[in-house]
Amino acid sequence: METPVASPKAAEATARVSSSGVEAGPCPLASSDISVAITSVEITAPGGVALPGEILQLLGGITPAAGSQPIRQVCGIRDEVQSRLRMSRYVASVQVPQQRIDSGVLKLEVVSGRIVEMRVRGDVGPYEELLQSRIEKLKALDPLNEAEAERILLLANDIPGLSVELALSPASGRPGDLIGELSVSARRFSLLANVQNYNATFLGRETGLLHAEFYGLLGAGDVTSLTGQSTFDFKEQRIASLRHAMTLNSQGTTVELRGTWAEARPDILRLDQRTVSIVAGLGISHPLVRTVTDRLKISGGFEYSQQTARVFQVSGESRPLSRDRISTLYMRLDGSTAMLDAAGEQIAGLTGSLEVRRGIDVFNASRANDIVPVRVGVPRLGSFSTSRSDGTSLATVVRGSVEGFTKIGPVFELSGKLNAQWANTALLNFDTYAIGNFTIGRGYDPGANTGDRAIGFVFEPRANFKIDEKFKGQLFAFYEGVNLMNIGPNAAERNRYIASLGGGTRLTLSQAVRLDLTYTHALDRPLLSGGALSRRPKDRLLASLTIQFVPFGL
Repeated sequence: METPVASPKAAEATARVSSSGVEAGPCPLASSDISVAITSVEITAPGGVALPGEILQLLGGITPAAGSQPIRQVCGIRDEVQSRLRMSRYVASVQVPQQRIDSGVLKLEVVSGRIVEMRVRGDVGPYEELLQSRIEKLKALDPLNEAEAERILLLANDIPGLSVELALSPASGRPGDLIGELSVSARRFSLLANVQNYNATFLGRETGLLHAEFYGLLGAGDVTSLTGQSTFDFKEQRIASLRHAMTLNSQGTTVELRGTWAEARPDILRLDQRTVSIVAGLGISHPLVRTVTDRLKISGGFEYSQQTARVFQVSGESRPLSRDRISTLYMRLDGSTAMLDAAGEQIAGLTGSLEVRRGIDVFNASRANDIVPVRVGVPRLGSFSTSRSDGTSLATVVRGSVEGFTKIGPVFELSGKLNAQWANTALLNFDTYAIGNFTIGRGYDPGANTGDRAIGFVFEPRANFKIDEKFKGQLFAFYEGVNLMNIGPNAAERNRYIASLGGGTRLTLSQAVRLDLTYTHALDRPLLSGGALSRRPKDRLLASLTIQFVPFGL
């Protein structure tokens, strides 16, 4: 039950701490030829006050050159102190106070920054309380560190619908006093639509999707998402989902509730089979690392799924076919890292995830060879079996994925993806690894083959082009393959490799409209559920059009 959308690429949550005007100026001794012998360096805050321990440790071990040296050595020592502070992202300047160096001791003063006043500009929407807590955390940074300030701002930017940026300027009070100007913009609502033809023919090739998000309804950094998807005839497949997530604290901890209902009614001659799927989950996540270039998030929770299949007769009566109930605890790590050039543009990136899932015996979870009557004591109503007689919900499943790209000059880039699944026993359908147009295996119908264990890869060379500042595009080719393994005693086939190749283009207009066109050529024949080999799929042209209606960027 995949519902991915090729959406216009949303801007990554970023933060900028601008501290122009805080740095020390040119050194007045740089052109002097006077010589002096410096034996040690004493670094304090203005007035001889001791520096914070973390800065003292950072600046330890600075040793001047031995003997009599040109006094411009003072500039070099000052610049070394400034460089260490900058490398550690402290907002600070180093000053050389008026002094005599007869004793050989050079005194330097570090003026570290602290925010004493914060001015907020822009529409804060329903986020006033959340912003105030972030402002207090920023003002508590003494000495002020850009990396710590960026983390606070990035976590604020990660709140859906909110964007913030901080600029610093000197205040008129004590040395190091700064005024922070926080630029804020808040969005209340977003809406996008998608149409595509990725589905199997018997499930309706063409589907449409509408996705809406409402921000800050409860004023707690929350987002409420509504998604509806259907085939064009509103018959073969219908999906509806609801999700609500909210931020719990200023550290970025988030809790979410989610639910999905789906009905599939494949168009199969002389067979009216209907499958209803229900998925509900509760999860909590927390960012372990959050910088401009690096992210690492841990999440965990509980998920319940139920898939019920029935066969209907012309009279409207139905007979039970299968029913799977799966209750799962999961733990997941998600991370990403980016490499930026001197202009701040991303030139390479890597994302990855690792998830461990464990089925537990609650809420009537299905077991292998389960036969469950529709109603106890009424045998005429029939019984439900599981989707796979040897499959069980009480399984351990490990899933991992790594995806990356690197640019080769201004036009070309290489992209690759590797993902895998391992299970300790035969699985029910919902937990299996499925190939197809929504995952790995473009050119094959979604779910054409599944496996208890799998390893898949994608190799994709790309060429980027730009018509103008609004209209951009990408040409790509791909080769991808999946090795599927089934481990149950009743598996129709133990091992199978499926591959495909093709190419296409991706076009975006002002981040508001995206069109994906992909030509696919399947290289193998998928395995049908009965164990027979089907024909190799015909070549296909996959199309997906996504429009971001709100906000609309044209």
